[in-house]
Amino acid sequence: MTDAMRIKAEEFKQTIMESEEYQKYDMYRRLLNETPELKDRVNEFRKANISLQMEGNAQNRDEVQRLSAEYNDAMTSSVVREFLNAELILCKMLQQINLMLISDIELELDFL
Repeated sequence: MTDAMRIKAEEFKQTIMESEEYQKYDMYRRLLNETPELKDRVNEFRKANISLQMEGNAQNRDEVQRLSAEYNDAMTSSVVREFLNAELILCKMLQQINLMLISDIELELDFL
């Protein structure tokens, strides 16, 4: 990576960190960190949710409902709900950025 690319990447990273999406996520992340037990419970949910998605069970309503019921105690917290929502919005924004960055770059991946 050239120095110019590194500088642009750092500038872009700073722009993302100054965005409303990241600022909201960071605020709720810090609030959640103030309650370690709740943070642990949320992280258990996040891990289980990712596993569910990776296994392809995210479309299975019964599995989604089971997961929601299992972690209902944590989901009653407004901080948890706001954190998870802010995280989702930030992740979607980062996905959109990634797609924009790579959309015109031609990689020969036909062999996959």
